Amino acid sequence: MRRAAALLLALCVPAAALAQTPAALCPETANARERLDCLSRTVSEADSALDRALAGARAAIAADERTQPAQRTRWLRLLEESQGRFELWRNFECQSLAPYETRRSVRERGIGALEQRSLCLAERNRARSEDLAARYPPPAGWTYVPPAPPPTDAEPAPAPPNVRIIGPPK
Repeated sequence: MRRAAALLLALCVPAAALAQTPAALCPETANARERLDCLSRTVSEADSALDRALAGARAAIAADERTQPAQRTRWLRLLEESQGRFELWRNFECQSLAPYETRRSVRERGIGALEQRSLCLAERNRARSEDLAARYPPPAGWTYVPPAPPPTDAEPAPAPPNVRIIGPPK
């Protein structure tokens, strides 16, 4: 009886987890434009969740009183380096490999390649944010403050100086 219950639970848990995957959030029955819009929103939401999880991890490390300040500073630098390496890996994986993983043939890829890239980005970000949130729960009372957007009234970059290269005398 215990084996049957364990097997039933093992079969139900992946189905429940699958319902939260990016592929399940954007049905394939929608037309191409609706599907791409849905995938774009899903990637954007996964990016935001990753930003929140990373900010929470930074706050958790900064609030860790068991660690000396110099060690916390190094820990934060290493977390930033780890995040940068994750982003490099994720971007390469999703840009270069994911398009070949679509169910469509290479010749028919079209929207399939874009779909696969978007699903890859959303899934990798979701997994990373869950991992960070589990490893670094933010301190009690912490609230996420999104970074301020860059100013829109910024002056244009100055034009490069007019340089004239003079060759050797003739």
